Amino acid sequence: MIRRHNRAAGDGDTAVPADILMRRGRLFFAVACAVIVTMAATAVLQVALLLFRVGDHAGMLNGGFAFIVTRDDGGAAPAGFVTISRYAVWQSTLAAGLLTLRLIPGLVILASLVGLFRLYARRLIFSADHERWMRRIAWALIAYALVPLVTHAALYAAGMSPVAVKLEWRQLDAAILGILLFAFVDVIAFGAEIERDRAGFF
Repeated sequence: MIRRHNRAAGDGDTAVPADILMRRGRLFFAVACAVIVTMAATAVLQVALLLFRVGDHAGMLNGGFAFIVTRDDGGAAPAGFVTISRYAVWQSTLAAGLLTLRLIPGLVILASLVGLFRLYARRLIFSADHERWMRRIAWALIAYALVPLVTHAALYAAGMSPVAVKLEWRQLDAAILGILLFAFVDVIAFGAEIERDRAGFF
């Protein structure tokens, strides 16, 4: 009888936090969906500008991809900006492919967040799916840090960039965060194992 009373009290204590988690999960899920749709549309637009050689808005600047959102009539392009139409077709096609490669890790992270927040909306925290989404985000962060090294080297080999290696602080930040996230995934896996054992016990 005492054990039954304690379980009931525990359920009452966790009901409110679980409801809060569910509501926040739904909110974050909706926001993440809106963000990923916007980012995906922007990514498709940027790749299309390079692929179709729209020189008024797409090009290269300081060895990286550059896009001009608006330009006043007669306004000059930024210093060092080279329109994509000045390159050969194979170069612009290569640039479009490399940009796609650059954008994939970010989209994977956003898609994983959508799946993660969907779990929260269902009050699921320590689960195999949670571990899987977090691990995918960690790998995507590592890829976000490493892919620019590949794209810059390819652009340099194609004669579209003056530098073969270009390292930015955000790449280092992404690599460190990805490594730390792998450690956090181990904590989630341990918690999931405890949840499975507890479910089997009861």
